[in-house]
Amino acid sequence: MSTDSDQNPTVGTTATDRDGEVLGTVSAVWLDDASGRATWVGLTAGAHASPTGDDAVVVVPLDGARATPDRLQLAVEARVAREAPRLGATQRLTPEDELRLRAHYARTAGTTDPTPAAAPSEPAGATGTMTRSEERLTVQTTVEPWGRAVLRVETVTEEVMVPVRVTRQRARIEHLPLATTGGPTAAAPSADGQASEWVTLWGEQPVVTVERVPVERVRLRTGWVSEDRVVSDRLAHEELTVETTGEASPTR
Repeated sequence: MSTDSDQNPTVGTTATDRDGEVLGTVSAVWLDDASGRATWVGLTAGAHASPTGDDAVVVVPLDGARATPDRLQLAVEARVAREAPRLGATQRLTPEDELRLRAHYARTAGTTDPTPAAAPSEPAGATGTMTRSEERLTVQTTVEPWGRAVLRVETVTEEVMVPVRVTRQRARIEHLPLATTGGPTAAAPSADGQASEWVTLWGEQPVVTVERVPVERVRLRTGWVSEDRVVSDRLAHEELTVETTGEASPTR
């Protein structure tokens, strides 16, 4: 940009086309990242208009512009400027936006610099930018069946010991006095010459029976439990390198 002043345009300044027709009021100024000099301005329609918020503005190059204390005369026709792409007053001017704007002014009459941004013939101080991308890992969870649970009943045998008290009769000898009358008679001798008398003894014996009875109710239910896991993956990212050709210029 060549102007009559080394200072960048001031927001609020009235801007005209190359023939002096008022284009609007300067409401945005975009600077070159390397030199810090203004390269583009955004205009709000009307003289002395008051820009507000992120309203869309007409973007015009400052190449060949002339600045005075109260006016900024741009080197474009009013018709070409009004047909240019618009941007938000606070929007960042990307390299893609700059290429699109320069292509517009290159296709129409009245432009003084149709060269795309960041081309080799750009003046010293121009910059070219690139967007570096990288992959990022996003982890989410989804509910999926992972197994089946079946409630089965199995019979298990185990040995059980239960104490039982049993009662039985026991024979004992009881001595009685001899009675003259009405007493028991002596036992008759047997064939071998010995007397004997039989007594039947009774006793209790354990009787075991097995009975199947219900003892409890069991049902199958599900519940949620949480655990921490670590997932991993290989991600790619871009790295930027600078390649220069020809003789390197001295650094200032």
